[in-house]
Amino acid sequence: MVDVLVIGAGPAGCAAAIGLAKRGFGVALVEGKAFPRAKVCGEFVSPAATGVLESLLPTDRLAELGAQRVRTFVIEEGERAVEWSMPAPGWVLSRRTLDDALLDEARALGVPVRQPARVERVEYPEAPSARVRAIVSGDAVEAKVVIHADGKGTHDPARNTPMRSGVVGMKCHLDNTRARIHGLRMRSARGAYIGSVGVEGGGATVALVAQSGVVKAHRGDGDALLRALWPAYDPSWRTDEWLSCGVAGGRYIAPGDARSFRVGNAAAAVEPVGGEGIGLALWSGDLVARTLEVDDLTRSQRAVRNAYRARVRWRIPACRVAAETLMRPRAVCALWPLLRVPMCSIKPWYALTGKPLSA
Repeated sequence: MVDVLVIGAGPAGCAAAIGLAKRGFGVALVEGKAFPRAKVCGEFVSPAATGVLESLLPTDRLAELGAQRVRTFVIEEGERAVEWSMPAPGWVLSRRTLDDALLDEARALGVPVRQPARVERVEYPEAPSARVRAIVSGDAVEAKVVIHADGKGTHDPARNTPMRSGVVGMKCHLDNTRARIHGLRMRSARGAYIGSVGVEGGGATVALVAQSGVVKAHRGDGDALLRALWPAYDPSWRTDEWLSCGVAGGRYIAPGDARSFRVGNAAAAVEPVGGEGIGLALWSGDLVARTLEVDDLTRSQRAVRNAYRARVRWRIPACRVAAETLMRPRAVCALWPLLRVPMCSIKPWYALTGKPLSA
């Protein structure tokens, strides 16, 4: 029997578990996959969430893990490139390393972790004061509150997070001693956009979102697809297998029960341009950890709902417009004169997506 059961041990779930454990809550964490694991993710933490990350993993710990500060942002179209100095830097760390480190931090605070373990169902008794009952790999776990950090909200009474139709996300790692990727780079391509950044251990992440038709035209072959989108790419640079998945979408989804909270993609999914995916996950987990009061769930739900809606109000449309523009090289070409002027490009983008305008 615990105060809070957290389903999912990614950045959102671990941020919630760590914050609640620090406040003295009894927390249990359930994760369906074994760690370390790779995820389809750009692996860049937005400057809007670096403060939350540093509160969970201090800067000396991040440095020990090999995390890097990124201060430049490059947009590429064809042979052209424009480079900006970010008003405030972000962090880069592979999900394989980041998720492992956050889970270790939760364990160090005494949070029991069941992994890999499958949540079979979650039962919400009609009596609003009754405990929630979850069946985890055949065992019953009772909790006052359940936090859904599984990316979908699978076991929340409300609907699952919808997936966007017609697009696919893909990701692999490269040997950066050969790829020589510096700073955060976003490449515009017809029907796709590509993000790349150096990570720890001399590696680099390449993540892309492409229209399904573009992927099918290359028979799902990630190397052939990337070579078509980025002619300089050499498949011999790749150091692991291609991963692919759908792309979540949708505004804030209210939980289906007062004892249920949703964080990360389970609550709202922002287009993963500019580090907003991990950033939203960390921020939302921390938000619930800071605002949860099990004796006043109505007030807690209202605080989370209002903060979440305010957070994504401009981020979702701004990120979607950026993504749709990057998938249209002709649009990028038309905007090129403005992209060369930071006051007309990166600073408005930072303002719309809630990033700090100074370091």
